[in-house]
Amino acid sequence: MDLVTSERARLLSTMERVGGEAPTLCEGWNTTDLLRHLVIREYYPHLALTSKIPGKFTQGQREAKARLEEADFEELLDEFRSSHQKYSPLQLSAVNKAFNTLEYVIHHEDVRRAQEPQLGRILLDEEQKEIFSSLKVISQLSFLKAPVRIVLDAPGVGSTTVLASKRHDRTVTIIGAPLEMALFAFGREKYKLQFEGPDDAVDAVTTMNRKS
Repeated sequence: MDLVTSERARLLSTMERVGGEAPTLCEGWNTTDLLRHLVIREYYPHLALTSKIPGKFTQGQREAKARLEEADFEELLDEFRSSHQKYSPLQLSAVNKAFNTLEYVIHHEDVRRAQEPQLGRILLDEEQKEIFSSLKVISQLSFLKAPVRIVLDAPGVGSTTVLASKRHDRTVTIIGAPLEMALFAFGREKYKLQFEGPDDAVDAVTTMNRKS
């Protein structure tokens, strides 16, 4: 089973375990809010646009959006559990992997790390490698505004230069597990990483606006 499939199942299981009122690392969202986001993103991505267009041809979209906004935790769980729509491009393994691997991983951590005590779990080496592979692509966007060259160094997994150009004359190396790097790249504050480089350059990297 690939990571995107197993992580979807784990995320669902964790949400069922903590319930719909549990906190998350997503500011202002509990698990019901996060689950609603996942359902809309995966099944109804068009609603954000079509539900705002007046007229009888978009009445169904407005009703669907209203239904989702009113749906409770159990209803949303059932919908998310049913997996992808029959004709969704997410039925294609490569598309699903690219679109959802880090989405599920990060949002699982949003739930896990917001609980007291924090819920535990162990990722296999192969799963960390898969996260690192996905991260090498998305981190180009996450660190686009970085004022220095960024190097990601995951011991036992690999190393890659994320951002480098002629305007970058200094380097900050981020060291740690791929999962922790992904959390940092997506703007989360609960991560365990080491940063190597000039102090002011490290400060600039850790305080810059990152992808959320």
